[in-house]
Amino acid sequence: MPRYTLDTEKVSDLIDRAYPSLRKAAKDMGISHSYLSKVLTGKREPGKKFIDGILAAFKEIKFEEIFKKQND
Repeated sequence: MPRYTLDTEKVSDLIDRAYPSLRKAAKDMGISHSYLSKVLTGKREPGKKFIDGILAAFKEIKFEEIFKKQND
């Protein structure tokens, strides 16, 4: 199964442009702001809840636009 890496810079930029705060973005994504912050700083891996939340909050974004396929 392929592995993917989140493009944290692109996601951070999307959030900065669309939301006044990480708290508001996290709320709309259905996750805690601390979880969102940890994912964006690389301290946690994005799980299913994060992926579902970011795709729901940014309906115009496709998975492949914010996740990069890792080379094995």
